[in-house]
Amino acid sequence: MAGAVAAERLRLNMFGHAYMAVGAVVIVLLFYLAIAAQITQASYDITRLQDQQRQLIAEQDQLRYQEVTLHAPAQVQQQAAQSGMQRVVPSSYVQGTEVAVDLEAPVGASASDTTPLWLRAVALVVNTVGGTRDVQAATKH
Repeated sequence: MAGAVAAERLRLNMFGHAYMAVGAVVIVLLFYLAIAAQITQASYDITRLQDQQRQLIAEQDQLRYQEVTLHAPAQVQQQAAQSGMQRVVPSSYVQGTEVAVDLEAPVGASASDTTPLWLRAVALVVNTVGGTRDVQAATKH
């Protein structure tokens, strides 16, 4: 009797393992199908977005072409003529004046000192008495 009960348990235990193995396979199969469905959906989304990107790039190129043609010189001239404007050829140019710059002069102080005579005399006295140098340079702006 004990052997019959043990055999019955062993048979149920074998069926239990078989059911668990089949259940595990079914769960793995369901996970595989779910992942495959997500991959397929992602692939469709990528394809749709690439098509949309191509369409937007084509539209952008078309808009750039329109912008270039609207600002082309011939188009601007045509629009100006339609609004009543006329192109006038310049009749004369502004005459320039010669600049009196001596390019051969040394760089630095000007050749002629424009400091007033009285200021040079005061600077000479202050430099002599005070022993300072370049007082006149400090008074220039």
